[in-house]
Amino acid sequence: MKPVPVQDEAALFIPQHGLLVMADLHVGIEYMLYEQGIHVGSRVNRLVEHVKDVVAKTRAEELLILGDVKHVVPGSPFSQKKDLEYFFKEFEKELFIHIVPGNHDGGIEKLVSKHVRVHSSSGWMLEEESIGFVHGHRWPSERVMRCSTLVVAHTHPTVRLKDKLGYRFSERCWVNTTIDYTKVGKRYSSTEVVDVIVMPAFNPLCGGIPVNTEGLIGPVGRVVDLDLSRVYLLDGSYLGRVMDLR
Repeated sequence: MKPVPVQDEAALFIPQHGLLVMADLHVGIEYMLYEQGIHVGSRVNRLVEHVKDVVAKTRAEELLILGDVKHVVPGSPFSQKKDLEYFFKEFEKELFIHIVPGNHDGGIEKLVSKHVRVHSSSGWMLEEESIGFVHGHRWPSERVMRCSTLVVAHTHPTVRLKDKLGYRFSERCWVNTTIDYTKVGKRYSSTEVVDVIVMPAFNPLCGGIPVNTEGLIGPVGRVVDLDLSRVYLLDGSYLGRVMDLR
């Protein structure tokens, strides 16, 4: 069974494993915004409550955070450490937590408890379902690329739209695409990936990259068929292919 998008949420659920997947939480991004003169205050409480709502909605038993748990790099200032500690304490007694580290997660293994399993940044997989997970800032391992479904994040995909009055706006979106096998031959001896799912950022403060004007970032983004990639809003609305949304 393939991962199922959670209605109106930037999250996936794999029912047979009770596994909830979300990416790009960027805990601590508020402090970076503060340094830029944008005063939003800590929103870790809101983030925790939002995650709790999705956990309750899906009745998840495990949580996979697909990279960029934290925001500030390098290191982790006291304020971010405090927020991370609070976040994990709220969940680690109820859920088994997995992390596949992203490019913002240097040293994350030192900031979490023994109840949290930190996997390799080259990816993790559910072998029995043939689903691989990688943040997307680096190449997946050969093993992960043998899965039939690959779930990545990193891009913070959005779609840029224009209304009848010419007003432009962006919405977070899902991107469903396929590997262009002619582009991966030099990197991998073989790959069995049929579907690629690009996850939107869970934290709306992250902003995003409009895939219909700027494409996808990261190595996986360079080996997919972008033009034929399908774009969906969080409510499940199918907007069309990237090539038709330019």
